[in-house]
Amino acid sequence: MSSTLNNLFIGVLTFLFGVSAAAHPISSKIETPSALIESLKLGGYIIYMRHGITIRKSAQRNKEAIDFTKCGTQRNLSLAGITQLAKIGQAIKALNIPIDSVKSSPYCRTKDTASTVFGTFEVDNNLRFSIAMDNKESAMLGQYLLEAMLATDSAHANAVFVGHTANLKDGLGVWPQPEGVMVIFKKQDDSLIYKGMIKPDDWPPLN
Repeated sequence: MSSTLNNLFIGVLTFLFGVSAAAHPISSKIETPSALIESLKLGGYIIYMRHGITIRKSAQRNKEAIDFTKCGTQRNLSLAGITQLAKIGQAIKALNIPIDSVKSSPYCRTKDTASTVFGTFEVDNNLRFSIAMDNKESAMLGQYLLEAMLATDSAHANAVFVGHTANLKDGLGVWPQPEGVMVIFKKQDDSLIYKGMIKPDDWPPLN
């Protein structure tokens, strides 16, 4: 493929799927949301979930002011976000989607997301919001996420990471939009395959 065509392909891929085809050890085999949901029932996938809808007017952008033990210093879930996440959790349970380990960023909005959707979870401080860091630390946190995903070993269930936008962009070149989205990966040997996204409205309604 010529360099011109290759650059065009990268641009189209980024526009369609939010994937940067830069130096990230992942490839893409995109499935529709409904197909992804069916695939998750079989297990063996990696889910990166962005936290639910937040109250943006309460955002604290100064990382020095954030106390992980005090939700009042952070941007938190809105009532709409809590309702959104409860519906996603109910859908996962109703569809019998098997969940293995769930790791969450230490922020209240991610811990509340993990609790509401999956129940039990483990806090991993290295999943903290990388956009508030300097370039070196952001790159380190992105690399940590990539390596943590590659270290998962769930053949019959799905491993879950609950976090933020920038970490996934820094580590795997994928920007998760909107809030409450699940980004799905499949591990193959020493690399990851990006399979697509399940947005909150993609989940089937419960009867």
